[in-house]
This record gives sequence, C-alpha cells and structure tokens, in this order.
Amino acid sequence: MFHWLLLIALLSTSLQTATRAATTPKAIDVGDRAPSFALKDQNGVEFSLAAMIKKGPVVVVFVRSVEWCVYCQLQTVQISENLKGIQASGGQVVIISYDAPEKIKRFVQRRKLIVPILSDADSKTIDAYAMRALQGRGDQIGSAQHGAFVIAKSGRVSSKPLLTTFDGQTAVDALANALKDANKTKPE
Repeated sequence: MFHWLLLIALLSTSLQTATRAATTPKAIDVGDRAPSFALKDQNGVEFSLAAMIKKGPVVVVFVRSVEWCVYCQLQTVQISENLKGIQASGGQVVIISYDAPEKIKRFVQRRKLIVPILSDADSKTIDAYAMRALQGRGDQIGSAQHGAFVIAKSGRVSSKPLLTTFDGQTAVDALANALKDANKTKPE
C-alpha cells in the first residue's frame, strides 16, 4: 500500500512540475525582440510599444503593485521625480503594474506623479515578458516581479538594468545610462 501511495505522490509531483514548466513563458533576454503591448495609463491614455519606439528607446519598468508594495511605491515616486532627467538621456519611461486603473489613479493623484503607470490588470503583458511573480496569494496573484527592460528603436531588448535599490539616484542613473546606450544601438 505504501508503494502505491509513494508512486501516486511522485506522479502527481511530476505532473505539477510539467504543467508549471509548460505554462511558464520563456524569459526575455538582451537581444530578443520585445513583446508588443498596448496598455492604458492612469488617465486612460493608451501607450503602445510600437508607437513609443518610433520616437526612441523605451524603458519598461515592472512593479508588483503601487497599492500594497512599499518598495514599488518608493521606486515609482523616485522615477517620477527624476523623469525629465531620465528622458533627457534620449528615451521614454513607462511603469507597468497589474493594479486596476482606479487604484493607480488614486496613487498618482495622492503622490502627484507624472510618470505613466500602465495598468495590466489581466497580466497579459506581465506574462509576455515572463515577469509574473512566482509567489503570492490573494491580492498578489497576477503581480509582476521587479524588473526593467530597455527597448531600442529596433524593438529589441538592449539591456535589463537592475533597479532593486533603495538609493533612488542609483536607479535613476541606471535608467539614464541604459537609455544612452540604447540610443547608440543601430536600427535593424
């Protein structure tokens, strides 16, 4: 009897692992074509990657939630406060969160932010970039991991700067430098 239970447990674990692997999107690496998206910001304005890269490189920053993630709130405020300096490096910045538009709008109004925060409430873009958090319950299901992608005018990922720091200037400098580098990338 014990052998049968052990066999069933092993088969169940193998099936769960295989199912998870089959549904986990491939990570987006430097040099890969960035998945396209069209999402609305806190004001209902649509931002599409295709339209943005025509104007220059785009930084796409993924945050878990501007409602309950304190680090995400801090990072979003730091990016917004330094947005003009980042854009002076030759590109645009958008932040993507799975939060519903009304939650994003409340946060933006309370903090008086100017950075576009795009709502990906169904997590389709988060999944396309393989950025869905692997852990989470309740309100956290569907949220993104922290991360950033710099997308050159060619539509390819030119870098993935590390932004997980409480030193706002370090994150701002990383974005500005990544945009400068992306501007040096030749279009295809």
